[in-house]
Amino acid sequence: MINECLDSVQNALELAQEEVRLRVCLNRQTYLEKYDYRFDHNDPLRELVNHPLYSRIEFIEKNDAHPFYNIADWRRDEYYPDAKYNVWGETDTIMPREFFRILEMINVDVPHVLSFASRPMWDNSWDVVTHEALQGYSKPCQCPEDNHRADCIELLDAPWKYKDLITQDELDKFNEGREITIQQVPLKVDGSLLCLSGDLPHPFIPRDMHFVREDTCAQEFFRSKGIPQLCVKSILKGHNYKHPNKRVGTSATRDDEVFRQYAEQSQRAMMNFLTVNRN
Repeated sequence: MINECLDSVQNALELAQEEVRLRVCLNRQTYLEKYDYRFDHNDPLRELVNHPLYSRIEFIEKNDAHPFYNIADWRRDEYYPDAKYNVWGETDTIMPREFFRILEMINVDVPHVLSFASRPMWDNSWDVVTHEALQGYSKPCQCPEDNHRADCIELLDAPWKYKDLITQDELDKFNEGREITIQQVPLKVDGSLLCLSGDLPHPFIPRDMHFVREDTCAQEFFRSKGIPQLCVKSILKGHNYKHPNKRVGTSATRDDEVFRQYAEQSQRAMMNFLTVNRN
């Protein structure tokens, strides 16, 4: 999955004309997930050495000698206000080939966040950031009663639902030849490939928040500060939320008690931070 993501970055870099700085955190911490030796897998991080982008990447490593450090820390700490855009990467995401070229073309003179279009996911509140060609997917729901959706995205053909696996070739073919359409939308932040302009008020994630819901925290912070969100509605990103190679080499899950404990700590830190910043 890591090399698949880097292949996608390399694919997008071929159209870039300006400097792109790549920084990657290699997180070997086992606070959440212990290695399960019943799984016989090679260390995927070793494969990075042979990737063409390896020499271009600045690596930061975290291990159990460091305090718990996770996605919220990285996204808070790795913000550079002098950059045109800071991009939140995720290893389960396939970039549009046009990604960096579009960022180079955009000129907005106020601090803002920018997203690329998503496949339909969760519920209709996400339609504001759903690709314009995938709108109008609501149909009479025929799902079991315990399905929380009022609509039925299950009726969409693969790979056009958020939980379908989409490949680079499928994504590039879908985006090919589309005109660039950018709209201001109500703030709706999915952290995958979120682009943060320079000069945003920060930190937008509190120092004591380390784990999940950091994208929600940033969303609500930006809302409180009147920061607008733009969305490239005509270019789809490939966030493979249900990638089959996630959590390989461990039997840990999101239902484990340790996961819930860290998630609850993160939630409390977020609520305290947002309460202070709303006053």
